[in-house]
Amino acid sequence: MQQQQQQQQRQQQQQQQRQQLQQQQQQQRQQQQRRQRQGQQQLRQQRQLVQHQQQRQQQRRQQHQQQQQQQRQQQRRQQQQQQQQLLQLVQHQQQRQQQHQQQRPRQPQQQAVSTFFTTTTTTAQSIASAFWSFDSNALELYNSGLDGTLSGSPTYATSFAGYGAAISLTRSSTQYAYITPKVLPFNSRSFTIEAWIYPSGFSSSNDYGIFGQCQATSTNLCLHLIVRNNQLFCGFYNNNIQGATTLTMSTWYHVACVYDSTAMTKQVWLDGNLDGTHSASAYNGLWGNTTIGATFQLGSVSAFNGYIDNVRFEARTKNSTEILNDATLHVYYSFDSGSLTDNGPNGINATAYGTLSTITGRVNQALQFNSGPYISYSYTPFYFLGISGNPFTIALWAKPTGSYAQQTILLVEQPSGWCVHYLVMTSSGQLVANCWIGSNIATNGPILSLNTWTHIAYTYSTTHGIRLYINGNQYSTTGGFTFSGSGVPMRFVLGGDSGRTYCSPAYGGVFTGALDEFYLYRRELTAAQVLALANP
Repeated sequence: MQQQQQQQQRQQQQQQQRQQLQQQQQQQRQQQQRRQRQGQQQLRQQRQLVQHQQQRQQQRRQQHQQQQQQQRQQQRRQQQQQQQQLLQLVQHQQQRQQQHQQQRPRQPQQQAVSTFFTTTTTTAQSIASAFWSFDSNALELYNSGLDGTLSGSPTYATSFAGYGAAISLTRSSTQYAYITPKVLPFNSRSFTIEAWIYPSGFSSSNDYGIFGQCQATSTNLCLHLIVRNNQLFCGFYNNNIQGATTLTMSTWYHVACVYDSTAMTKQVWLDGNLDGTHSASAYNGLWGNTTIGATFQLGSVSAFNGYIDNVRFEARTKNSTEILNDATLHVYYSFDSGSLTDNGPNGINATAYGTLSTITGRVNQALQFNSGPYISYSYTPFYFLGISGNPFTIALWAKPTGSYAQQTILLVEQPSGWCVHYLVMTSSGQLVANCWIGSNIATNGPILSLNTWTHIAYTYSTTHGIRLYINGNQYSTTGGFTFSGSGVPMRFVLGGDSGRTYCSPAYGGVFTGALDEFYLYRRELTAAQVLALANP
């Protein structure tokens, strides 16, 4: 009897164990089902979030495209109005000239030394500066009556500066631009002429005109900035200066001719460096059409072959620092009052996406970057950032806030995928400066202090490699190497990764903090120049 009871107890225990096991298995299945449902729900939420983000991106793209279209339409309307006003002005001047000629004895008509156009005899007016960007047109940006008229149907090409376009000129087609009705004031005064040029297919036996104003082929009456014997040449006719450097074809150069009426000197500058100087008497021409891409100092047209961009006139003598900056300072953003306007010579404004606010900066005001999917960056590609071994300098003030995290301060990218995180912070807050030689090469900086302004400068040359400066002092260096460029124009992203987390090395995360006083140069700054930026 006792054995039967024990056996029953064992059976009951086994039954209970089986029930418990079944309950546990059922609970596990239920938990697994719940996890699956939760995972599916999370996946749906992630998909919805991605769809929402894509919709927002699409909306922003559409808004941006609409804004661009509206801007283009407004520009076209303004151009049409300017052209109509210019036409009315020319017609009015012609009517006044006809009335004047009817009232006074007829004088012999003065004509240019070429047969391509007739010059005006309008007295040069007081014009402080003029600028022709050639962004798919020949308009002058600062004054009325100085817009260019195209001859020979030139076309447009990619600009070296990265913004807009450059005028493309073919010598055999005698393509150039001429300025009328106003006359630029060169006579008996100081002046500076600057331009970007890209010579192509030059012959040492020909002259290639860049900029000119010719009243007559007589001493001090025919101003011409040209390339002669493949060297830069600036003259007033029998009163000339020639540069020492032989130009290389299919290469962008910044060129300048400077006349100082007080010192009685004439200079030519190449890429911000003095290339030739000579004593010179003043230019005395009072009239004559200003020409870009052709000159007439030989009695016939000397047309350019290649590209010309960003032609600038100043009715004063620019100093060496100004010319060097015009040649090598690509962009400068002060961020004062939250502005994304380029304060440098090229006018390459930035575009902001996401929440950016203005705070007290290291110098005046700065931009506050908040963590989010959109950042402030330039869509404009920079030609020199894609050239292997090309020197450059990046300088800015940074004040990280919040907590340390992996963040990108500056990314350089190309839309098809080439990208390098030039300046980043690691998850511990350490600053790292990267570059590319077929693989990553880097130098480490310090751990950046939170809520504190730090000046960062990254200089590069083949001789010195990366030099990383902190608050004006060199902190680390890689030693010399040749940077491997993409071979195509690049753009930079400031304050975020632009979604390029697959770059090598892989960094992600937008910058949280403030940035101020951003400079990008196409030259390696010296230690003294970096120190000056760090002590505004």
